[in-house]
Amino acid sequence: MTRVVSQERTHREAILEAWQQTLEIDSARDDENFFDAGGNSVLLVQLQRSLTAKLGFKIPLQEIFHHPTIGELTRRAEVLTLAPAPTERQELNLYCLPYAGCSARVYDRWKASVPEFLNVIPVELPGRGSRCTDRPISSLPELLDDLSAGIDADGHVPYAFFGHSFGAILAYELGKKLISDGRPGPRSLVVSACSPPHLATPEVPVFDRPDRDFRNRLLELRGTPPELLENEELMELYIPVIRADYSILDNYRPDDSADIGCPIFALYGSADDDANETVIGQWDAYTRASFSAHEIPGDHFFLHSAEGEIISRISAHLAAIRQR
Repeated sequence: MTRVVSQERTHREAILEAWQQTLEIDSARDDENFFDAGGNSVLLVQLQRSLTAKLGFKIPLQEIFHHPTIGELTRRAEVLTLAPAPTERQELNLYCLPYAGCSARVYDRWKASVPEFLNVIPVELPGRGSRCTDRPISSLPELLDDLSAGIDADGHVPYAFFGHSFGAILAYELGKKLISDGRPGPRSLVVSACSPPHLATPEVPVFDRPDRDFRNRLLELRGTPPELLENEELMELYIPVIRADYSILDNYRPDDSADIGCPIFALYGSADDDANETVIGQWDAYTRASFSAHEIPGDHFFLHSAEGEIISRISAHLAAIRQR
């Protein structure tokens, strides 16, 4: 017990020093969130480097990203140093990306419902949720740089991506970026309620319209929940975020390197007229590996109405992938 307490105290001192140097501050509380204290994706990478130098071992970016306080990082450092070598671990990280304008907190409930082998990691975009103070990013390359910092593709635990609607395009492009950066690719890509890349760009741009026209067009496109569009106070907060997402989508042009290099599993709503079975089936062209699709009861936002079935289908698919 004495050794552990001493080690925890050493870890905390090293983490506190790295934290203060990175943020250029004189003091910090154990429960203070790194991003609330002025941190961003660039400083996150700097913090990781400083932690590695001071602790003598590397804490994965995803650990820092999802445990963004000194207290949490101290506890995680203890777990990482006492854990056995991870080469035999069987976990699979599932990074989940939300639809346009949505917070990744929509996936928080999944964590308690998936099988033990599966680790659900919501991927928060700038401008919402825990990153609400960050500037929304309207450039796809810049956003991919930002998000890739939170993906532990270099660790011993394999990973997969899930994305709903706009989130599926981000998941696809993020997987390709990691591969092009020389990092291991995902074990699977699960896309939900989303047209394939060559059909994803709206025919008429939306992002640069005046607020009222912008909201009306979003209602027509059925890619944003009506209850959000009808709430004046919420829309004041979310219009910049949704504009940033649609700026990416309106200007999206997939390149010729279509193959994601892993199986694609697609979900589509039985009452979704836009991303129907025929449209979803065209994701088959984006991998040389296996492709399969499954219908889920509901419209474009079956993510909310059929959560249990979605989790069940994804878990079964990833369990099979994990066995290979």
